[in-house]
Amino acid sequence: MCRSSVRARLAALVAAVPLALFAQTRAVGQEPALEVFYNRLEPKEQFKYKYKQDGKFKESVCSAGVFRWEVPRTEYGTNGLDRNFTGYCAEVLVPIVSEKTYQFRANNLFETKNFNLSGVAQDKVGDATNRRARLVQELFGRHFRDPVLKSVDPTDAVAFQIALWEIIQEPEPAQGELKLDLFDGDFQANYPKAEAPAYVTRAQEYLGTLTGKDDALLIENPDLRGRELIRLQGLPQADGSATQSQFALRYTGGGAAGTGAMARALTAGGGGLAGGAGAPLGGGGVGGGLGGGTGGGGGFFSNPNSGTTTTTPPGGGTTTTTTPPTTTTTTPPVGGPDTPTTPTTPTDPNTPTTPTNPVPAPAGLLLGAIALGTVGTWRFGARMLGSK
Repeated sequence: MCRSSVRARLAALVAAVPLALFAQTRAVGQEPALEVFYNRLEPKEQFKYKYKQDGKFKESVCSAGVFRWEVPRTEYGTNGLDRNFTGYCAEVLVPIVSEKTYQFRANNLFETKNFNLSGVAQDKVGDATNRRARLVQELFGRHFRDPVLKSVDPTDAVAFQIALWEIIQEPEPAQGELKLDLFDGDFQANYPKAEAPAYVTRAQEYLGTLTGKDDALLIENPDLRGRELIRLQGLPQADGSATQSQFALRYTGGGAAGTGAMARALTAGGGGLAGGAGAPLGGGGVGGGLGGGTGGGGGFFSNPNSGTTTTTPPGGGTTTTTTPPTTTTTTPPVGGPDTPTTPTTPTDPNTPTTPTNPVPAPAGLLLGAIALGTVGTWRFGARMLGSK
């Protein structure tokens, strides 16, 4: 082989390496969409609420509780999530129906559209977004208890979801500090304070503990050990309707950088370490998340996106057998919570169970293989040149 031919091949290989590195960087920076099956809401309770829109309060009723999701076996990767994981509603008035598959992509926790900040001045939106995201993290750090790891009081679980909605939905005040009060403001529990259910008063107790400065508690909560908080942005369905976004937990190292609990946006609402594009649904106005149909949130009123009616609360009344992730599910009776199952409790409740889902291999493995191939080819070419 002539020297000019060997040099040409080496030059082509060297030129190809940066392109491979660039392609891998883009693949790591944006996570693929993930299809998951919404099994049921357990536990759940009715939650009456009202929110201000166009200067007037509108009333509605929804289900509040813990979402049970399953990654079908047809999905090879899980982006670090368990095959069976729990989620918490992140968008008000976006309908969602149980026993159906939805698509998600992880987006930045510090994205402005995640919160009801439509009326905030542009020069203050960054600080407001960061404050809300830290409050969400602090709520998880202080009060999250994993219902998969151990038995959790249903009142606490429902209260956690309601407190989360208050953080997301209450608009930023024109003056003064944000007040997280379920009995005041533009997003409220629709009960006389003295007659509110226990899960509503418990939610208010949770909100009263938040300072917006203790998000570091997220890494101290034993139920969160080894995991990171992410927001799963719901992607449009085939018919163009929206999917309710969710907060969920995945094992660290299970996806692209920047979507984890400690990710910080350099400037809220765009800059920083965003993990995946996410669809521009939800966010401003009252578009944050209760859901509808037969699953967590949404009113029992007619909804153009959901097709549900006022007289059919979540759950229906029939028993169906589903096969998406080879799981048999029973639709709960009308108006009542799902029949609770006996949770699996590890020997040490403070020690998280070992993840059973495959975690995507680090990008370094592919880059290492490329580097080894490059070095080997270079050495071979050098020997060929030396022998001439």
